[in-house]
Amino acid sequence: MSDVFHLRKLSVLGLLLTSSVTWGHSAMFPDGFAFNNEGEGDNPADALQQQTMMMGANSVNAESSVVMPAATCTGGSAAGYPCKNVDLKSFLPKQSMGANSSTMRLNDIWGWTDPQTGKEIAIVGMMNGTSFVDVTDPENPDYLAWLPSHNNGSDSWRDVKTYNDHAFIVADGSGNNTHGLQVFDLTRLRTASNGQNMTEDAHLGGFGASHNININEDSGYAYVVGANQCSGGLYMVDISNPKSPAYAGCYSSDGYTHDAQCVNYAGPDSRYTGREICIAYNEDTITIVDVTNKSNPVQLERQPYSGSQYTHQGWFMEGPGIPQHTYLIMNDELDEQRNGHNTTSHIYDATSLTNITELGRYVGPTSAIDHNLYTKDGYVFESNYRAGLRILDGSSIDQGTLTEVAYFDTIPGSNSAEFSGTWSNYAYFASGNIITSDIEHGLFTLKPDWDAIENGPTEPEYCTTGSGDASYEWIGEVKVGDFTNTSGSAKYSDFTGQTITAKAGGTAVTLTPAFNNTTYNEYWTIWVDLNSDGDFTDAGEEVFTAGPSKTAVTGSMNFPASAIGTKTRMRVAMRYNAAPSSPCGSFNYGEVEDYTVDIVEGGGTGGDNYFENTQSYDIPDNNATGISSPIDVSRTGASGTISVAVDISHTYKGDLVVDVIAPNGNKYNIHNRSGGSANDIKQTFNVAAGTTEANGTWNLKVVDKAGQDVGTINSWSMTFAD
Repeated sequence: MSDVFHLRKLSVLGLLLTSSVTWGHSAMFPDGFAFNNEGEGDNPADALQQQTMMMGANSVNAESSVVMPAATCTGGSAAGYPCKNVDLKSFLPKQSMGANSSTMRLNDIWGWTDPQTGKEIAIVGMMNGTSFVDVTDPENPDYLAWLPSHNNGSDSWRDVKTYNDHAFIVADGSGNNTHGLQVFDLTRLRTASNGQNMTEDAHLGGFGASHNININEDSGYAYVVGANQCSGGLYMVDISNPKSPAYAGCYSSDGYTHDAQCVNYAGPDSRYTGREICIAYNEDTITIVDVTNKSNPVQLERQPYSGSQYTHQGWFMEGPGIPQHTYLIMNDELDEQRNGHNTTSHIYDATSLTNITELGRYVGPTSAIDHNLYTKDGYVFESNYRAGLRILDGSSIDQGTLTEVAYFDTIPGSNSAEFSGTWSNYAYFASGNIITSDIEHGLFTLKPDWDAIENGPTEPEYCTTGSGDASYEWIGEVKVGDFTNTSGSAKYSDFTGQTITAKAGGTAVTLTPAFNNTTYNEYWTIWVDLNSDGDFTDAGEEVFTAGPSKTAVTGSMNFPASAIGTKTRMRVAMRYNAAPSSPCGSFNYGEVEDYTVDIVEGGGTGGDNYFENTQSYDIPDNNATGISSPIDVSRTGASGTISVAVDISHTYKGDLVVDVIAPNGNKYNIHNRSGGSANDIKQTFNVAAGTTEANGTWNLKVVDKAGQDVGTINSWSMTFAD
């Protein structure tokens, strides 16, 4: 599939025969795409690409190709990529599969299994041609061959599908005005190696650029869409003899079609059993056409929907227990950017092909733009640009619901609604491996952990904890974001049946003690098991500290973007007269409460209230000058109370003095050589900056006042009150 990288205004005049019933179509949308990789952050692929470029842009043989090795998804990460229930088998940089410059980008991807050898081949579209990579051994991908674009055209869009051991390729954009339909005999790959340059086996003109191609393998027809013929509608091609493709018909009454799925219908609407039906995604509608008679296609349905911005692509849901050709899942490519909501998938009941109805909408955990999706065995495989591959359980699709069960994110530092990241995926190999194309980086070969997906993870066992006495003081109220829980006296309370929604970047926290009679100074700590490994001891899992205070304490919990989608345990401890030093064991007076926390996108990751610096800085040992980590704050006005989250690694934190320095030079001390021989400062502080102007460069300054121990500023962030 392709995308709305370029949405052209096309004539709505039918060129050939049209339906016996006609619906009008709105004007085509203006171009809405611009490739944008700004704000992606660091990517593990970057160093590998640099290494490959140093070896030569076309380092293609097995001895010289650079491949990122396999990595199991553990604790929410695989080789630095955020993940859940999906393992990395390999990553092959674009430079090792035919890209002849750093600006060359990938686009569509499809797959082919050789019926003679069983080999699994990734067919990877690029701006100026098509790359063929053997991924049979997923940990050692082998670049076999390169097919240049017809007439050496080059642009952002290319799309490919297969039929009868042949690849059928179209391309879009002004650089592909003479491209037409390329045909390549895939069996030639049996003897190809080392990026061998290939030639097309057949070509069909009659059109130049086109956006997508769909093939109904049961009928032997291809449907070219978004072309410069047929008003951009269904341009039908007989490919029953692959090397002699022939024009067969046109459907243009509903104008431009961005993408389509065409099937020999076997669904519940008995009026059309055995007919060839195309579901067309036509920019602002889902349009259904009976194309059985190529000379007289008939439009059956044209369904708009609320909030539409660009009806992009979709697929019939398929899988055990799901009636065939009954439910549709559709994505709108521009609604995330324009409507300001998270990734949204539209679910339709297509029981009647002349009256489909929307059952519901699945809203994902990130704001990334959705792109291409496919279905298999009751699951949906979505490629959602900066949020990567997302796998959804469709077992309750009849209720209009989907549930995310797995993901692999190729852009670790950003899930924002921008056009970069994954373009598409292919999930139909018998091995169960999934290939996905990352526009800027290259080819990822992935393997879902189906045992974990279908049986669920083993529930971790957490250490016991609690106080020895809660008769004098206890946790009265926990307020996190919009969540509030008030409780009575207890040494330990298990509230994991209650789920707190916390936003990455920053979520407000208010913790209130309760007393039997006299008030006492209380200290607070919150831990979150970010990698779901059954403990709270990993870096960054202590997310909030406060005290001493006899009244409510306030502040913010801050989570990195990589934590989005994590649902795990949160532990809140309140202790009399001393900070809770461990999430395990018991202490004298106070209480501990456990909750479930669901970390979603939002909070500090958007707007002008959250700012961070994730670059690391070495802290010079016993040095009065120290080191400063800057943050440029773009908001204006009084600063008020700022929640400052600090992540400092140091083997003797009693050596350190830590100050937050405002743009006007005001200094706010948050740590002054306390803690003795204990390690690290990983906590959140409330800085009362009052009327100090927020705009400008703030610094976290760390000075080591003694010798022998060293450390690093890992990161820090500032969350201003809304």
